[in-house]
Amino acid sequence: MSNQSDRNLGTEERLKAVFQREQSRGIEVATWARLIALGAIFAWVAVLDQNGENAAGYLGIAIVACNGLALWALHRTRLFRPWQLFASVAFDHFAISMVMISPITIGGEALSPAMNTRTVWYNVYFLMIASSVMVQRPALVVWSGLTAALSWSAVVVHAMRQPGTFTMPLDWIWASTDASDFVRVMQNPRYVDLSNWLTQVLFLILSALTLAAAVRRSKTLLVSQAATECERANLARYFSPDMVERLAASDSPLSRPNTRVVSVLFADLTGFTRLCENAPAGEIIDLLRQFRIRMEKAVFTHGGTVDKYIGDCVMATFGLLAPSGRDPAAALACAHDMQVAVEEWNRERAMRGLPSVGLGIGVHYGAVVAGDIGSDQRLEFTVIGDTVNVASRLMHLTRELEAGIVISDEVAGAALVTDGEKALAGYRRVEEMPLRGRDGAIALWYRPLIPGSDDASCAA
Repeated sequence: MSNQSDRNLGTEERLKAVFQREQSRGIEVATWARLIALGAIFAWVAVLDQNGENAAGYLGIAIVACNGLALWALHRTRLFRPWQLFASVAFDHFAISMVMISPITIGGEALSPAMNTRTVWYNVYFLMIASSVMVQRPALVVWSGLTAALSWSAVVVHAMRQPGTFTMPLDWIWASTDASDFVRVMQNPRYVDLSNWLTQVLFLILSALTLAAAVRRSKTLLVSQAATECERANLARYFSPDMVERLAASDSPLSRPNTRVVSVLFADLTGFTRLCENAPAGEIIDLLRQFRIRMEKAVFTHGGTVDKYIGDCVMATFGLLAPSGRDPAAALACAHDMQVAVEEWNRERAMRGLPSVGLGIGVHYGAVVAGDIGSDQRLEFTVIGDTVNVASRLMHLTRELEAGIVISDEVAGAALVTDGEKALAGYRRVEEMPLRGRDGAIALWYRPLIPGSDDASCAA
């Protein structure tokens, strides 16, 4: 299995590409959402301005809509740059502020500039901030809030500088002892409320910061969830589903190299080289795919771990994560299920007119070193040691002994303890058998091939 940090790095790179695509789609979604919202505002303004005396509002809506369409068209070209998003947001707020400083006319009479600070146009800033959320850029949301606050402040300052308008000190409300004075000032059409202005600026900035935090939080959760699912997917390639759940719910037990006692199983297709001589490439790939599907099922059924595939050979371990006294018996039961699975597979192949395949299996039980092996470019979690080498040699002995399964004396002894003599039914014992590349001889057990069986024909 690949190293976790390498996998997370790859996940982050893929997520970055996904975010970039979604940000691009967000511009499109935001554009159409704004067009719909601006259409609704246009209709509402038309209802309020039945005499059509305030053309600035309609013009402002059209300018903001065109700005959004221009950004949408630009982001579909190679000329698009991220800074253009920020420029577009600033232009939107500038356009809104231009509408708000335009004189308001009712019945042919222009209202006091102070009344511009009390119109519904202030609420459009929130619409602009909300639309920036769809692009999934926290910085853009904050920028939208800041430019909205500056634009609104410019509108208020412009009203304050006009002849005839007036303001009151911020503490005048508490200094006044007469409520009627407060009401009279508030109802004055020339009054610009500084406390209300500061409150509105505060709410614009707080709203933007809250939404930006929500965007950042959602992205963080998405990255975390994607990394978790990626980790689960990688684990599912090697472990049974219940073991994946156990690993996902605990700290990584695979993070440090250590010595463990496990059962190691090697299973190899016999006759594979002969089958590949004239078979089409697609048929060979399908053969290996079907082989691996059946081997994985047997391994996972008995709580094993798929360590690796080596061409037409599979290596599995039992007891790597949760060792128990039944690990050798589980490996032996897995070997039997593998043989049964290949027999059923051969019957399916015969019905399709395809040649049969054989399977040679070797199983050993002992200490191994488990950990990440390889370079920074390619790390793999695996087990190594004499136990692995012996299991591989036992698998190769199946041809010499004309056996389907060859197991070490350690596996046989442990299986007898847990499952009794039935575990070794049909096996024969060899007191001493030398192994290629290893000093000395070992005792082993093997189950002979049945004459006339598919395995026997493939081994011949």
